[in-house]
Amino acid sequence: MKKYLILTLIFLGISVFAQEKAAHLTATIIGSGSPKFSTERSGPSVLISYEDTQILVDMGNGTQANLDKNSTKIRDIDGLLFTHHHLNHNEEFAPIFIQSLLGGTQTIIAGPPKTKAIIDNFIEIYDEDIEYRLSKSGRTLSQVKQNFKAVDLAEENPFYIGAIKVSYVKVNHTIATLAYRFDVAGESIVVSGDLTYSENLPVLANNADYLIIDSGGAIAKGSKTKNMTDRGAQNKSPVYKKSQKTGTLKSESTKEKAHVNLAESSLMAKDANVKNMVLTHFNSASIDEEATTAEIRKNFKGTILFAQDLMVLPQR
Repeated sequence: MKKYLILTLIFLGISVFAQEKAAHLTATIIGSGSPKFSTERSGPSVLISYEDTQILVDMGNGTQANLDKNSTKIRDIDGLLFTHHHLNHNEEFAPIFIQSLLGGTQTIIAGPPKTKAIIDNFIEIYDEDIEYRLSKSGRTLSQVKQNFKAVDLAEENPFYIGAIKVSYVKVNHTIATLAYRFDVAGESIVVSGDLTYSENLPVLANNADYLIIDSGGAIAKGSKTKNMTDRGAQNKSPVYKKSQKTGTLKSESTKEKAHVNLAESSLMAKDANVKNMVLTHFNSASIDEEATTAEIRKNFKGTILFAQDLMVLPQR
């Protein structure tokens, strides 16, 4: 009897260990900041991981340092995705791309139009430098070019990186911008990128576990303005019209905005029925979380999280 009891305990221990080690889709906030330089927040970047697959979304200032702190090796990253081609989101792409080439990684590089042109131009400009670095290991640029695929995403057709399904939609910003959704094993994470109110986002983020979204309108500590949502939204969808020339939605307001306010982001999170709304892309290192939460609660009743560099989602 004692022997059977010991065996039972062993099997139970193995089962518990296996459950603890079960793979989950995770997002690590590599950078939670904005174009404004901060020693406390790196530029925008999110690392999506599942088992051995890793996808880096945007590569702002400080990305390499925080990847190192996170013990993430660039040669192990399978996908490099751009939400849009603003410098503060792409500042560290060049060194990351070179390290990926040198590491021999099979990598997908994707983003809105001009992504392929950026890669082609970069290689043309730095071909001698890249060839020199590769020669130290007896390789050539023509050989390693086979290790990556650059794609301009236009038709909103989902694709896979490893086991992770990647979906995307166009969202409204000052230039062509994509929001991404990552699905695997019944779990889902959405990264909005920079945006103003976009009808496409709640559709993409429908019932997602986490929506990592532009924190436009977040209230900084010590701010005299405690209500940052009164810019035309007032807890309802702003009015947009479709451009006949481009097909994109434009605000009927005479003042073009680059980022959401809290009423707009919370409304999109509510309409998407997401479980967790994660604010990122902060202009200030210190946020008045209580005041910001109070504004968001006017629309969204789910969990609200404030991103910090190297925060891992889900939090365990």
